[in-house]
Amino acid sequence: MTDRFGRTIDYIRISVTDRCNLRCLYCMPEEGVPMLGHEDILRFEEIVAFMHVAVAEGIVNVRLTGGEPLRRPGIVELVRMLLAVSGLQDLSLTTNGILLPQFAADLKAAGLKRVNIGLPSLDPAAYAHLTRLGSLDGALAGLKAAVNIGFSPIKLNVVVLRGVNDDLAPYLDLTRHMPVEVRFIEYMSIGPLGEDHYLVPAAELRRKLEALTPLEPADKPRGNGPAQDYHRIPGAPGTVAVIAPVTEHFCPTCNRLRLVADGHLRLCLFGDDEIDIRPALRPIVNDNALRALLTRAMQQKPECMPETARDYGRAMGSIGG
Repeated sequence: MTDRFGRTIDYIRISVTDRCNLRCLYCMPEEGVPMLGHEDILRFEEIVAFMHVAVAEGIVNVRLTGGEPLRRPGIVELVRMLLAVSGLQDLSLTTNGILLPQFAADLKAAGLKRVNIGLPSLDPAAYAHLTRLGSLDGALAGLKAAVNIGFSPIKLNVVVLRGVNDDLAPYLDLTRHMPVEVRFIEYMSIGPLGEDHYLVPAAELRRKLEALTPLEPADKPRGNGPAQDYHRIPGAPGTVAVIAPVTEHFCPTCNRLRLVADGHLRLCLFGDDEIDIRPALRPIVNDNALRALLTRAMQQKPECMPETARDYGRAMGSIGG
């Protein structure tokens, strides 16, 4: 599919739940968000029916998100159902890793090949502060489970906040020993924290990395994300990269849509323009109506994020990032 600015849209992030077992500072308010009712969440059959149409139209890469997607009962079966959609080229999942020791083997058996894990700090106290409800030991157990079961690539998402978790050295050390792709992500000051002073620009992140150890260019791993400048410590199995949505935003090459758990197709992470696809799914699936809504999405998708964006219209945790 091609939008009105000539961008090929071939990637969709599907939030399967708004529920999460953490309350990360940059993602969700401490008190959480009002939970959607069971009847408001898209059923697996509805997600798959939509994807049959979307894949036929050219959206062939899918990432499952949340909230925390492993909180959704039956998530392994959804993976199996989606991988049976003819023409789907890639399926991945983003998780905080806490539940991976329980689910990794079943997900791999269902056909999932790769995961992204949010790992905001390798310091136990900082991790507990950033996630409010989590323990670093639990997250590292999830990472170990992902490595042991053979997911590849394993990408670690690190949203960097100045003065909170901006010590990058532990992650470089991690890449010396584990086959992980660490992506340092600029903090977007439109989440629950709001303050701009937390932002560590991508240029500064690169300088920090270069000052810590010699690095060499590395190939970009398989995936559909916007990370740039992959490097590795010579001889290390892992790599590092930077994602710069704020200072080097990638709107001109945006290739994605987002499907929120309640059935709204979100056209841009930073804007609140959404299209409700539920009328084309309930009470019966209408393929032609779904195609029309995807065409409308191509016509309405904005050229770039609003320069003055300060509100997602939803909590980040409900959008899936």
